[in-house]
Amino acid sequence: MYMTFPSTLTNTPVTYELIKRFDLKLNILKANIDFNLMGSLLYDIEGPSKSIADAMEYLQNLGLNVDLIPSVITIDENRCTDCGLCTSVCGIKALTIAAPDWKLSFDPAKCVGCNHCIPVCPSRAISGLVPEPVL
Repeated sequence: MYMTFPSTLTNTPVTYELIKRFDLKLNILKANIDFNLMGSLLYDIEGPSKSIADAMEYLQNLGLNVDLIPSVITIDENRCTDCGLCTSVCGIKALTIAAPDWKLSFDPAKCVGCNHCIPVCPSRAISGLVPEPVL
């Protein structure tokens, strides 16, 4: 789940409310919050579908922009050289490379959106779907 929120909501305890009210398991993958300016959060979220839907409705009613995103990076196969540098920073193994062909493999279901792979790619073949907020 990716959300952005306006300056008026930067002091709102969003993570606490999602856990307390909706009994969701949250892992904060990326957070960029600047008090009284703006903020964004990227969560890996687990729980019943109804609880997630109710939580999204709650957040939208508060004034947050909320989206569920299935994968947060894309790889341009024409630019990728299969060097494997991205696999060294992918702790959850969404990006892998192995013998015999040594071709990069990407499992979008495992990708959590940490974006650590983006800056290490020398050919700039990896881009993120979650924008970096401009503060």
